[in-house]
Amino acid sequence: MVDSPAWHLVKALDTLVSKDGNDITIDNYPKPRALTDEEKKMIAEASKKQNEEQRKKSLGVQHWINDLPWAQAQERLESQPTVNIEGLVGGYTGPGGKTILPHRAVAKMDLRLVPGMKANDALAALKAHLAKRGFGDIEVNMTGGYDPTTTPASGPLIQAQIAVLKRANIDPVMWPWNAGSYPGYVFTGEPLKLASGHFGLGHGSGAHAPDEYYVIDSTNPKIQGMDGAVMSFVEYLYELGK
Repeated sequence: MVDSPAWHLVKALDTLVSKDGNDITIDNYPKPRALTDEEKKMIAEASKKQNEEQRKKSLGVQHWINDLPWAQAQERLESQPTVNIEGLVGGYTGPGGKTILPHRAVAKMDLRLVPGMKANDALAALKAHLAKRGFGDIEVNMTGGYDPTTTPASGPLIQAQIAVLKRANIDPVMWPWNAGSYPGYVFTGEPLKLASGHFGLGHGSGAHAPDEYYVIDSTNPKIQGMDGAVMSFVEYLYELGK
């Protein structure tokens, strides 16, 4: 006698991406700018320094989207936006069954942007897309987010980082940008237009996972612990101040 909120949400989500879920199909969604030749070269060189099989093992996967070769998969990762479902909840999720019609269903999503795109444009396109297809009754609440950010590798900030790493006998792996999120736009965007980047010695892994870790005291001379990581920032700021 009544519609199912859960199916309504699922049907709406299905319109946002291609059948395999790998390509965005939102109407008038903002487009990323093309990679420059310098950025493509940077990705190719970084791919050579990394172990593809080790990466697959760490992620628990057997192949990349569309069975792309390693370097091309890395290029896709760096250059393309994504529409990801972080969580999908509705109705009873405990043990056994419960024959109910959920009155509410929620999808928590992240829409990863890359340079050339704007957060407000992506949000507006999403809302318009849903409304056009009869899903305008679904609430879209942006609980956080910001524009993408990038800093040229030739900038003094990045060159200072490279200098400190090389003095520590580390050949840095350079990326145009990370496949993650942080509010670097506060620095790189209007009105400041300053450089921003990630830096630091030490080692950690498993971001956001239950077994996420960071090495505090290292017994391996090739890996810095917390003290070495702090000292790397002292050297970095000194290099930057020259």
